[in-house]
Amino acid sequence: MNRIDADSLQKIPASSAARSLVDPTLAQKLDKHSFESVVEAKIARFLDQIGTYYPENLYKLIMNKAEKPLLHQILKRTGGNQVHAAKILGINRNTLRKKMKLYGFS
Repeated sequence: MNRIDADSLQKIPASSAARSLVDPTLAQKLDKHSFESVVEAKIARFLDQIGTYYPENLYKLIMNKAEKPLLHQILKRTGGNQVHAAKILGINRNTLRKKMKLYGFS
């Protein structure tokens, strides 16, 4: 299996499967920005919206918001093959199953 480093992620064209979840106009706008800049902008926007109230579990909250769609996309793209998905994610299959249960995936 080929490995892709984080810097290479920006160079991968958006697939039609990914675009089907996002408005085509929005997808074109997102393609002009790095993954990191989109995430940073979204986090900044979220923090602006909550004002000066910062929940004590902010890290966990943000990580859960990112982890759920990541797992969903990888499971979708592997046809639900948990062994393959866990390998791609670099986690143990049992860890993947635990996270799937946490997020309500079947």
